[in-house]
Amino acid sequence: MRMYLNNSYGDLIENPTPRCACMLVLDVSGSMSGDPISLLSKGVNQFIQEVCQDDFASLAVEVGIITFGSTVDEVTPIQSILGISTPTFSAMGRTPMGAAVSRAIEVLENRKQQYQKHGVPYYQPWIVLMTDGEPTDEYLKAAAQLRELAEDSKMLVFGIGIGDHCNLKKLAEFCPANRPPKKLAEYRFTEFFQWLSQSMAKVSVSTPGTGVELPNTKGWDTIQI
Repeated sequence: MRMYLNNSYGDLIENPTPRCACMLVLDVSGSMSGDPISLLSKGVNQFIQEVCQDDFASLAVEVGIITFGSTVDEVTPIQSILGISTPTFSAMGRTPMGAAVSRAIEVLENRKQQYQKHGVPYYQPWIVLMTDGEPTDEYLKAAAQLRELAEDSKMLVFGIGIGDHCNLKKLAEFCPANRPPKKLAEYRFTEFFQWLSQSMAKVSVSTPGTGVELPNTKGWDTIQI
């Protein structure tokens, strides 16, 4: 396996490959306890492993993970996917989605500044926002900011609703009008994260600033509002 400095700045100097940053913003509130949180952990680890096995994507993809439950935690700072230790999650607390999204935006905007400072080309960052409920904090400002960034093509946003109690209408407030949230079929995290790894692989061999046709979501989504 290729090894790079375990430092986000050092990696930018050693590895000039165009970057695609992907921030996973994950609901770990109490309602995710049991099978959902276990399957989520398994899916995220599968995603990391699959991207690391791809020669191009492993050099291009950077991943960060922010969870929201009892607190908002940056459990994996944004970095090369090759340097990530596989995380485990535990479910508890409420759903401070607004604070989590604000933190994700801040981290990704700072990362883009680092790319620019070091002369590293990049694709617009991705945010994958997954929840089985609805925000329990003040979220309107964060939702409007994320939606505006997505509609200005400064970030690519995917809203994913989990389970039967997800409020897709509120989740849609975080998403651009042309890419409304999708509902995960049952708890098919494995299929979703396989799709995400395949999507990252396609992006990694494209030219930054050009369009990429992503794989079909059939197999993990049930509806599109």
